Amino acid sequence: MRKIVLSTPSVTYAMKGVRLLSLAKIAAKSVKTDSSKTGSGCTHGIMINYDDFLGAVRVLRDNDIPYSVYKGTV
Repeated sequence: MRKIVLSTPSVTYAMKGVRLLSLAKIAAKSVKTDSSKTGSGCTHGIMINYDDFLGAVRVLRDNDIPYSVYKGTV
């Protein structure tokens, strides 16, 4: 199954996002990312199944969790 990573500005946001997604029955995992790919210093993210992307984005937005789609490797 294809995966996608949503980069967060801190490990705290990543952990909170994983918890909220879990409560919404969306499988999610906190991952460490390579910040040299983004140039933004973000080093943590949330890995989800590609098919869950729209639901995950809705949960994160509804709970004010900042994210961006990560384009590097984990």
